[in-house]
Amino acid sequence: MIVSGILFDAPGLYQIRVWLYRRLFEIGEEPVLSRAITCIRPHDIKGGVLKIGRYVKINHHVELDYSGGLTIEDDVWISQYVVIETHEHVIDERRVKREQPIRVNPLTICRDAWIGAQVVVLPGVRRIGEGAVLAAGAIVTKDVGDWEIVGGTPAKVIGIRGKNAPPQA
Repeated sequence: MIVSGILFDAPGLYQIRVWLYRRLFEIGEEPVLSRAITCIRPHDIKGGVLKIGRYVKINHHVELDYSGGLTIEDDVWISQYVVIETHEHVIDERRVKREQPIRVNPLTICRDAWIGAQVVVLPGVRRIGEGAVLAAGAIVTKDVGDWEIVGGTPAKVIGIRGKNAPPQA
């Protein structure tokens, strides 16, 4: 948490932050890793891996749970105050919480996805599609398709990215 503080936003010190994150996780070239990013694997869950692609931008106060494995592909933007969960507590039985099993699942955030501010991605989501946009404040409970724009609580498709735009040359 020390290197995720505002002090390490200073020129020169920022490179130390990136260097330290690279010692813990697989991170591609030219990332932007803002302050107060929390990468967690709670409850002593074993096995989850965090992979971050090239040119990924993660804004401040983001929580990345990589218990089930989290892959963030190239050119993804994650805005401030986003929470991404890859584990959940199973509550199918009437037992105390500490005796309930924990379920994990892998999540892939595909190339060029954009996750808006204060989005929550809940456990069970396995894929956020290429070019997808998650509108600010969305609560994502299921997979998001390629180029879909989702918003709301729970998130639903509200548009298709570039549907009316002319094709790029």
